[in-house]
Amino acid sequence: MTDPRQAETRTIIEACGALIEDDHFVYASGHHGNGWIAKDIINLDPRLPRRLGELLAESVSDLDIDVVCGPAVGGLICAQFTALALSTSCVYAERETVDGRELFVLRRGQDEFIRGKRVLAVDDVVNTGYSLKLTMDTIREAGGEVVAAATWISRGNIGASDLGVARYVFLDEVSLPSWPAETCRLCEEGVPINTRFAHGAEYLAD
Repeated sequence: MTDPRQAETRTIIEACGALIEDDHFVYASGHHGNGWIAKDIINLDPRLPRRLGELLAESVSDLDIDVVCGPAVGGLICAQFTALALSTSCVYAERETVDGRELFVLRRGQDEFIRGKRVLAVDDVVNTGYSLKLTMDTIREAGGEVVAAATWISRGNIGASDLGVARYVFLDEVSLPSWPAETCRLCEEGVPINTRFAHGAEYLAD
């Protein structure tokens, strides 16, 4: 780990206890895995997301960006601190279910605001890219141009081409693989699903 931004990011997530391994998690995509980045722990101390936002801003400083947009809730915090460091505007997308289909929407005039603007789409942690891709869909539908995607931490499961962008920037990559729920070995072994973090509680309720 020679990149100073990557090294600092890893130090932050390990020191605050946000990197959790050897457990059973359900992700937003519905896939399961044995690791989780507990971003809520990072956000307990505003100095940490502020610093990560500064590091992310440094990583995209060569891009021409008008607006930073992230999915609520965690991606909103990432977007705000990144936008602050870049001295740009910030908007956020909110999760909504329409006719049984999950999507993200820009409300409160934010869709009109980003029309014709160059937008950096961000999220705090990217696993399968599910939330980030839905956010980019709504940016494009509103007439914004997605110039790049960026995150504090990539889980190593997706790349720029999968996200549909020319450039995908991440501060650190933490390899925590995921797999479909129907082939989950942790379920087969009877390992309890973590309901404190990720989407385990919702999964079990359904």
